[in-house]
Amino acid sequence: MLSLLVRSDVRVVIIQGIGGSGKTWAAKAAYRVARTSNLFDEYIWVSLSINCSVRKCLNKIAASLSCKIRDNLSVERTRTFIKECLTPRKFLLVFDNAYFTEESILEYLGVPDPEQQRLGSKIIMTTRTGRAVSTISPNIVITPEPLTYEESYDLLREKIGKDISFAHDLISYFYGIPLNIIILAGAVCDAPTEESFSELVASAHAALETQTSIFSTLQCMVKFGYHQLPSDNVRQCLLYCLIFPDDQGISVKELIWYWIMDGLLQEAIGFDEANHIGKEILDVLIKHGMVYLDGNDHVHMHDVIRETVSRIGKDMGYKEQHYSCNPIIKLEHFLNHSNIVSLMDTEMECLRGSPRYLSTTSLLLRGNYLLRTISEEFFSQMTGTLEILDMSFTRLEVLPPSISYLIRLRMLLLIGCDRLEEIRHIAPLARLEVLDASGCRSLKSVESGSFDHMVFLKVLDLSATSITFLTSIPVSMELRHINLQGCPFLGSEPPYGVSKGGAVRKLNLGIIEDLAAWMGMLWLPCGLNFHLSDKFGMKVSLDANRDSSAYVYASDAYFFNCLEKDSPLWYNCLQRFQIVISPSMDNETMDTNDQVNSIVQNSYFRTEHFTHSIDPMRMRYLEINGTVGVPSDLDGILYHAEMILLKRLAMTTQFSDLNIRSMQAVRELWVENCDHLESLLSADEVKALSMVGNLHNLWISNMEKLSSFCKVVEEVTSFSCLKHLLFDSCPNLLYLFPLALRLPNLETLHIRFCDVLERVFDSSVLGEDALPRLQLLQLWELPELTSVCGGVLPSLKNLKVRGCSKLQKIPVGVNENSPFVTTTGEQLWWDSLQWDDETIKRWLLFRNWGPLLPHLATEG
Repeated sequence: MLSLLVRSDVRVVIIQGIGGSGKTWAAKAAYRVARTSNLFDEYIWVSLSINCSVRKCLNKIAASLSCKIRDNLSVERTRTFIKECLTPRKFLLVFDNAYFTEESILEYLGVPDPEQQRLGSKIIMTTRTGRAVSTISPNIVITPEPLTYEESYDLLREKIGKDISFAHDLISYFYGIPLNIIILAGAVCDAPTEESFSELVASAHAALETQTSIFSTLQCMVKFGYHQLPSDNVRQCLLYCLIFPDDQGISVKELIWYWIMDGLLQEAIGFDEANHIGKEILDVLIKHGMVYLDGNDHVHMHDVIRETVSRIGKDMGYKEQHYSCNPIIKLEHFLNHSNIVSLMDTEMECLRGSPRYLSTTSLLLRGNYLLRTISEEFFSQMTGTLEILDMSFTRLEVLPPSISYLIRLRMLLLIGCDRLEEIRHIAPLARLEVLDASGCRSLKSVESGSFDHMVFLKVLDLSATSITFLTSIPVSMELRHINLQGCPFLGSEPPYGVSKGGAVRKLNLGIIEDLAAWMGMLWLPCGLNFHLSDKFGMKVSLDANRDSSAYVYASDAYFFNCLEKDSPLWYNCLQRFQIVISPSMDNETMDTNDQVNSIVQNSYFRTEHFTHSIDPMRMRYLEINGTVGVPSDLDGILYHAEMILLKRLAMTTQFSDLNIRSMQAVRELWVENCDHLESLLSADEVKALSMVGNLHNLWISNMEKLSSFCKVVEEVTSFSCLKHLLFDSCPNLLYLFPLALRLPNLETLHIRFCDVLERVFDSSVLGEDALPRLQLLQLWELPELTSVCGGVLPSLKNLKVRGCSKLQKIPVGVNENSPFVTTTGEQLWWDSLQWDDETIKRWLLFRNWGPLLPHLATEG
């Protein structure tokens, strides 16, 4: 298949074979390679089925084209549109699972013949029937070869995930059909013991040994796999997929909603838990080979599996009812005989009258692309049991007034109704739990008062619409998910009423200019993720972290203009937070909790290097990354942040105002990779920092041009609370502390990889005055260092020196009343030290760097 993509003599390829032999898999592989390699100008994938009409195929092609088709075109106009769009372009068109019987099918569909077009276009068709081959003139027909015994065994082992051995030879019964092997792997992969695994293999063998044909073996394996699903509940969820058309994928999100609303997930305590259980069930079905993922958000059921289990599903009411002749007569028949009525993707244009029904709980009119009108009284006799109504992807312009009679309705789906301009008549639907009108591009408003009595509403999705405001929402409702993303005309105000409810766990808002709405969102609980950027708008979702931290990602500081230091949000939603402000933030990569946690772990303190670092997951953390200086709009955040990281700030030679005065709660401050800084702090900033009573840890690293810690300090100034200080990789740092600076409570000082540093303090500054409580001093790779300070360090317990060949004296002064000082260094350096009092060496415990001390050689 891959080689045929580039062969100029092959324009039309047909893959013909039995179901489950890998036809679609091969076509998808070729399609992906073609797109990745950019071999064509236009790519069209059309999923078909035995029930898919040629008219529907025509519309599918038109909908897939990059040239946008106008609405209301006749068949002839649609055919002409397709031909005009494709004739000048090199295209790849795939008809998957085709059942064509019409002669000259390409001409009817308006598709140019690649042989006549001569641009290198290609058509690939997969089919199970020989009749479809005769409707098109292929250059080559491929029949999938069955897998060999060895290939079958390798596939089975790959799907199970381990080496296997059988007491019975099952593989010989599979005829080399991949689907057989995939289903068997799914059935036995979760066997808890070797004994249960052997029992399953024996059961499969007993079922297979009576089969005499490929197709009967396929059906046998499907039934076997179906009955090996872990519970009746999972089997029912699979059968529910039968109500959807067989020629298109099923939305994962909406499928789980259907399961919830139809009572298939009753063991769940609440909506969020039910949604989680639904995802787990879907994972089980995928693992067992009963459905497969189509992209990230849709699933498909293989047509062989559908055909086999449909006989079971039909008896339980799970089936798609096919449209024919008078839709009202047909509909009334179904309404009186089925709990679930599925009339999706038909060609009906209107629904009139007022049909009665006795037991229907679900009415699915989804995908009726020609349906423009439903009579005003249509739902007036459906007040009894209808709970699910899906009118998505229709051309309705208004909702019929009789929809207000559906007082038991729990889910209303209007997704992709492009012509719907207003949602009205839904106020009486007090039991509604899900309302999704996403993608209704013409939708401008929801009737005022619509939500006043919907105290059970949990999901409201109005994304990608043209609404300009959202009507009031009652405080008492259980609303969990709100999606207003992609609503260009919607203001930045939060939904009224929701601001006091406190139940929301996921909120997507559109593009906003600032967060003036912060003050209106006092309802937000702890443990949320915020994504704020000009490109993607605002998204808020519940994070799975157990410490209830709020994660906020913003592309610019102006989002926080209105988040004042006395905002009540600091005492509810932002009790703990991780705020990252970065212009280069990529919102698309921040959608999972794993990614959030990874960012936190990678951006924060490497505690193996700085053992006194505070755990960022348990505090209020602020990171400013890649901005021009420290933005002036952050007083509120700076006032509350306990850990602050300033990284890759674009600055001049002087450090702009760090706004130290606002850092009233900071306990740990990091400054990294600010390459243009020559001096870290001005004299005023030193004074401000000295008055920050909570700052315990300060880390300065990778500062290419930094030449001094701070400017001249004329008066004696103390950083009284600072306990741990580190300087790392500052290659132009000449001297560290000015004469008048004091660090009375500093316990650890690390200085590493500062190539030109000559002194820590001037020799005239006594260690007893400047560093009276210093216990650990680490000096690494400081080739020009000659002095630490004058006097001695009275509290020093641990001195670590490496690569400081010019340091001839160390500030230690010990006696029989003082503790031992452990000194770790190179033997050559130790032997060359100069001593004012040689007796001091008795009280020093020297350890040489080397292989005998691997834990010491790597610590720090």
